[in-house]
Amino acid sequence: MNKRILTFLCFMVFVLVAFNYMSLPRTIYDIGLHYGWSGSQKGDLLSAGSIGFIFAALVSGYLSELFGKKQVLVFGLLFSLVGNIAFGYLPEIGLSEHFSFYFFLLFNFLIGAGGGIIEGLTNALLMHLHPEKSSFYLNLAHAFFALGAIISPLMAGWLILISGWQMIFYLNAAISFFLLIGLFFQSCPPFRSDEKMEFKTLLALAKNRVFLLLNLSIVFYVATETGLVAWMVEYVRTHPGFKLSQFQSGVFLTYFWIAMLIGRSIYGWWVEKTSSRFALAVSSVGGMISISLFLFAKSPQLASVLIFVCGGFLSGMFATIFSVGGERFPHYLGVISGSMAASVGIGGIISPNVIGRLSDIPGAGITAGLATCVVYLLGVFVVVMTVFKSSR
Repeated sequence: MNKRILTFLCFMVFVLVAFNYMSLPRTIYDIGLHYGWSGSQKGDLLSAGSIGFIFAALVSGYLSELFGKKQVLVFGLLFSLVGNIAFGYLPEIGLSEHFSFYFFLLFNFLIGAGGGIIEGLTNALLMHLHPEKSSFYLNLAHAFFALGAIISPLMAGWLILISGWQMIFYLNAAISFFLLIGLFFQSCPPFRSDEKMEFKTLLALAKNRVFLLLNLSIVFYVATETGLVAWMVEYVRTHPGFKLSQFQSGVFLTYFWIAMLIGRSIYGWWVEKTSSRFALAVSSVGGMISISLFLFAKSPQLASVLIFVCGGFLSGMFATIFSVGGERFPHYLGVISGSMAASVGIGGIISPNVIGRLSDIPGAGITAGLATCVVYLLGVFVVVMTVFKSSR
């Protein structure tokens, strides 16, 4: 085992996760126009990946104890490879629009399942490799996620112009393949036996108030982020005052993730200088204010500034909450990683689906749907203040 190479591969896995995460939100407006999907259908398709993410995250820790960590990570990358190829190739088969939608659901479920495996186990692997600086390395890993999320919308815009949206998913498949090969030739350290993803362990932890509240805060945070990311492109393309082009709307996502990258590069240092409680409280309040102002903005220039500010506030929240879970329950890193990864999936199911259904209601629309993200951040603020009060 080469610790440096393994750490680098973990960072590259997060770039892949970002590419998978951004591909459908970047393309769903164009795909939906082609097939005539409603907002509810688009919400269901976005949620299908999160359902796969939850299922895989819940079982991957346990399966990794039976078959080995590297083997399960390789299978996760294989799911990502197959799911992306199938999703991109589906329009070439010539199925009816009705049957195509259900196959799109299936293949996005597969992509999500791959993400649930590789993200959950990679988070745990980083904490295992660097237990003394888990918050720093997790924030750095998620900075690589932000880097991938910056590159993905710009690359997607270019690929759509020259060859169509399918090439975005073929690119994800190629990245999955190269990471699969790289990881295959690396040895992974074994996790401790008490980290097995056993249901009796989950049931015991489920009685712990801090454990439950930390998972709830992950659900709320992810609901905020996925809601913004999934529907921001359609919002700025259909807003009466904006009416941005396909490329310009992708740049909005890039602004958001540039702020995420900058924030994640310094968030771990900020947490060490202050405290996790203070950083998360400021981030929650700042995110609520910036999202609210973004929804009231009348010009795309002001909106772009506000979405950049929002990305800065949200940047380090996920990794910080995740690292707090590892610090509070250091003997159950596998269980903590699996359960929090499942909570990520729950948040990913809720928000895009709710926004999609609200977008179909006359007089509500995407604006009302995105406003729910403010409510989710309020939930993060309340939960974080409660959990830190009860755990000190």
